[in-house]
Amino acid sequence: MDRPLLKTFTLFVLVLLVVMVTGCKPDTDKIVVFHAGSLSVPLKEMAKEFEARHPGVHIQLESTGSLTCVRKITDLKKPCDVLAVADYALIDELMIPQYADYNIQFASNELALGYLKEKPIAQHLTSDNWHEILLNPKVHYGRADPNQDPVGYRTVIALGLAEKMTDHDSLQHQILKKDNKFIRPKGTELLPLLEVGAIDFIFNYRSVLMQHGLGILPLSDSLNLSHPELDDWYASSCTEVNGTTQNEMIQVCGEAMVYGLCKPKSSLHPLTDEFLKFIVTEGRDILQKNGQPALNPTLTAKSTTKPSWF
Repeated sequence: MDRPLLKTFTLFVLVLLVVMVTGCKPDTDKIVVFHAGSLSVPLKEMAKEFEARHPGVHIQLESTGSLTCVRKITDLKKPCDVLAVADYALIDELMIPQYADYNIQFASNELALGYLKEKPIAQHLTSDNWHEILLNPKVHYGRADPNQDPVGYRTVIALGLAEKMTDHDSLQHQILKKDNKFIRPKGTELLPLLEVGAIDFIFNYRSVLMQHGLGILPLSDSLNLSHPELDDWYASSCTEVNGTTQNEMIQVCGEAMVYGLCKPKSSLHPLTDEFLKFIVTEGRDILQKNGQPALNPTLTAKSTTKPSWF
């Protein structure tokens, strides 16, 4: 082999080795967080504060519906350091014990109906007639996909409860079959549709509606899925959604909303535990400031271990 060719070959091998080594090396400067869309605002604030205390560390926030967050780990095998979902049961049922060792309940929320404050039709909206208004052919509403986002299946469950509370037979079915073109993968993706006037109302979490300055119609305690003492009543309404894969179905029944947090077994970052601790301690004030009730952090019964920092 002549010298120019040898030099070219040697350079190629060196470049290849560098690519192989750096490509296999974990990114220890990046904490990857898969999280529910409803946590976007408070988690962005938490990430900013944590990064300020740890120069060189970057919190990479990836927002999708909670079921999609889980499937990115269980089905797509994507590495993740922190998983934060809007329904703790998803971690209990789909993550433990194969993909995670514990599950921390850390926040709650409630279901509400959101609208633009300046919409004339909103002036006629009350806690007694909202379902009749939604059935009006000239009125359009949006909801999240039950197979991807808990606020989607919670909407279905709440409508089932509303049917039980009224004399309106098939109320749930009639509302659910309407406006299906306005179903989106996650609840936060409904906000632009509302802002441009494509729809009049959205079902979403009260904290999300508050964060975006929207009008809020609170639903009654019997429908908003926020009171643990009503869990027996909430559980009387159920629906089926996709599980870890789209070929597996699981049943979900009504329950007071509780968010879950865990460290997936795929976590590589040395500061993951410290960020988790930050979320359930100092992060509580950030949650509350953004209209989301923070709970005293509690391990679920399904947890197989207790984290050393907890």
